[in-house]
Amino acid sequence: MSEYFICSVQKVRSYLPIRKAVHISGSLFPLIAIYFGKNVALGMVSALLILFLVTELVKPVLKEYSFFSSLWRESESEGFALAPFLYLISILALLLLSFRLNEGICYASIIVLGMGDGLSTIFGVHGKMCYRGSSKTVEGTLAGLIGAIIFSYPLVGYLSIVGGLAGMYLELRSKKLDNITVPFSALLAMLIVQALVNAYI
Repeated sequence: MSEYFICSVQKVRSYLPIRKAVHISGSLFPLIAIYFGKNVALGMVSALLILFLVTELVKPVLKEYSFFSSLWRESESEGFALAPFLYLISILALLLLSFRLNEGICYASIIVLGMGDGLSTIFGVHGKMCYRGSSKTVEGTLAGLIGAIIFSYPLVGYLSIVGGLAGMYLELRSKKLDNITVPFSALLAMLIVQALVNAYI
């Protein structure tokens, strides 16, 4: 069994701390929506999305400043930064969906993206137990799962376990599109389980 967790694939040894701090801070948007209103939260995310797009347009100039270089991965310094774009789009979409769907589930999905996905990277780079054929670690998955459950539990109760498991499974399986697959898999899983519980209990 121990051989299954041997790290046979080159593992990422570091991450961008400021970038991860920004990623995790996305978990604050549900609180902003709850205490200040959804429109305020939507306005803030929309402003950040516009700022991001403007930053992408002037990236050649901004690359000279260390703060901005600490936010971009090496592959993003020359091309379009798809991951943060999808991250903001996901949060914006989930806030909009909260007007139609269960808002607690929509907010919990944002937390799975921000807290779960963020913590999985921070702890994962220090992990020692890799999944077979993958650079991702058991420690990263567990950290992300625990963080997602703890921080989304006040919003959705037991469904936080469902959302956390679905989100972290897709985080493990996804590559470049995890900022889309993680939150929306969590959303779908929680909605399905909630519907089943309501129907049969």
